[in-house]
Amino acid sequence: MTRKSRLSHLALMILAALVLPAAAPVPKVKVTAPAQPAPAQPAPAQPGPAQAAPRDQGTLEVTSSRDLEWLQQDRAYVARGNAVAKRGTVTLMGDTLIAYYRPMAGAAAQPKPAASGSQTGFDSGTTEIWRVVAEGNVHIISEDRDAWGDRAEYDKDKSVVVLTGKALKATTLEDTVTARDSLEYWQDKDMAVARGNARIVKVNGNTLEGDLIGGHFAKDDHGSTILKTIESKGNVVVTTISDVVHGDEGVYDLVAKRTVLFGNVRATHASSTIEGASAEVNMETGISQVFPGLGQRVHGLFVHQSNPPGGQQATTSSGKH
Repeated sequence: MTRKSRLSHLALMILAALVLPAAAPVPKVKVTAPAQPAPAQPAPAQPGPAQAAPRDQGTLEVTSSRDLEWLQQDRAYVARGNAVAKRGTVTLMGDTLIAYYRPMAGAAAQPKPAASGSQTGFDSGTTEIWRVVAEGNVHIISEDRDAWGDRAEYDKDKSVVVLTGKALKATTLEDTVTARDSLEYWQDKDMAVARGNARIVKVNGNTLEGDLIGGHFAKDDHGSTILKTIESKGNVVVTTISDVVHGDEGVYDLVAKRTVLFGNVRATHASSTIEGASAEVNMETGISQVFPGLGQRVHGLFVHQSNPPGGQQATTSSGKH
């Protein structure tokens, strides 16, 4: 038996113990490698009436098609080959996946691991997986939302997945999101964030761009999770079938189907422009309205396109739009 096989075999034995912690009737974590089935384990003792309920009903399941390795000193498991980690509604996939474990809060400190090949020092009833890292061909699935990148990290304490790499992309039923720096999903906050040259393309072709875009999810009347509002900050651009509107910040209300922009607003229609303090864009019709700030006026420059070839006439106007 090779060293890798011995490590994988040992990891599976330890992982089987992790699946069936003696102090909890509900599994804390399940990690499997389909290519190498775990040896039979004795049936767990049935919990008595005096036993307390487990502190965390969540289960993290990790599978791989190649091998699993237990790194005792690092308190981590490494899954290689089509690795998949799943917890609740979030599934994380990649070429390589690393799951880190730690003593549970309030549990007695664990002794240092013994020499390689020994299970001494591992207490499946007092540990938990708290961090998962995926690398290479990363794909994240959360209900009807998908995301792709080169590297992803899931933090159990924050309930957040951070995706980085080239060609970052996320999709929902109605939107496609791209970004340069990162795509993030904050599960407990029902929020998604795109950082760096962020861009959302709607199915009707409308787009929203900005340095940072944050989407907020909520439950609809049927209990389904839907994207309710989108906030954008820094170099915001809204593009519709008829207008292009620039601003410093913007809020897109998907229920009302409108976007409101603030700060240094400039709306362009063909060769005409209107400038003001704020603007409202109807995301269905594409029509935009520009409004002045307190004590200010809206400024417009309208260029008529119906002039004879070689000639151009322009007029300017100031006032409310």
